[in-house]
Amino acid sequence: MTDLTVHFAITSHGLGHLTRSLAVMEALASIRPSCRIHASTTIASPWIREQVGFPLTWRRQDYEPGALQRNCFEVDVPATLAAYREFERQWQERLEREYEFLRANAIDAVVSDISALAVGAAGELGLPAIGVSNFTWDWILEPWCPAEDAPLVERLRDSYARGTCQLRLPFGPDSSSFPASEPAPLISRRALRPPEEVRRRLEIGCGRIAVVCPGGWTADEWPQIHARPGDFQLVTVGDLPVTTTAPHRRLGHDLPAGITMPDLVAAADVVLGKPGYGLASECLTHRAPFAMLERPDFRETPYLIAEMQRSGRCSVSSLEAFFAGEWEPMLEAALTEGSDWREIEPDPAKRVAERILAIIAAH
Repeated sequence: MTDLTVHFAITSHGLGHLTRSLAVMEALASIRPSCRIHASTTIASPWIREQVGFPLTWRRQDYEPGALQRNCFEVDVPATLAAYREFERQWQERLEREYEFLRANAIDAVVSDISALAVGAAGELGLPAIGVSNFTWDWILEPWCPAEDAPLVERLRDSYARGTCQLRLPFGPDSSSFPASEPAPLISRRALRPPEEVRRRLEIGCGRIAVVCPGGWTADEWPQIHARPGDFQLVTVGDLPVTTTAPHRRLGHDLPAGITMPDLVAAADVVLGKPGYGLASECLTHRAPFAMLERPDFRETPYLIAEMQRSGRCSVSSLEAFFAGEWEPMLEAALTEGSDWREIEPDPAKRVAERILAIIAAH
């Protein structure tokens, strides 16, 4: 595998896909410094280039639409299906562009999180294509599709079937449309600063902290929330329309310099937010109790909630209670409900990167 060139095809649906892919890229670059790494996504975040400490070639390219959302909690199913119908009409043109990119950059292997098109293109060219994800888009789309849209699911399923293997992260089904699949460890970002330093930098006093992070979406259409968190101090991430008599530190979507989301999670006594892979994995890694809010219509959610309840302290609450400001019960419940914390593998990204290299070598 001299001068190996690997392309990471990353969905733009959510930040969790990008952060775990970055962790695997970094591990791959550490194991094989001579490896050339390309990445394709449309996710633009100002901290990305600051955090990448290895040579990486970026390409701005979108893939499947994913799940279009009305807000950070609700999927817009009609809009999602309409976007997939348009994507289907563009499929062959996009596939040709992907072929061209893979050939022009002498790509040796594709790692997908979790684009079906990228997997199918690599398979057609005889390249190993490895999925690293807790689900595939055909599985997500399937329950939303009426009979007339079944070909949309089949297109994705057939493309994954041209891949080599899916390394299945936690929070998803045991099945896969890839011809082979195997479980993989939980990949998560890690805190870079101790909790006491985070408190000091954010000028947070003594007492219990609740970090509130519903997700990287605007809250323009939210009603005003008068939060009653009991004796918790609030740290809210994003421009949330929250008022409270409790101590409250407001942070935007772009965190203060030197502070990462994992730093906040590690410093929190409890985290309140939607159950998505990124935040859930960071809560488990740092043993931060997670007060989860319901997320209707997304097929991943029951799997994620069940895994959280088996693996650590957590609670599940309604959106109605959240918007009514009844936060204290959900925060307190997260401290006692769920299970004892399970052990998290110390370097999961390295193990996944090693497995990727082994799959490529065996292809």
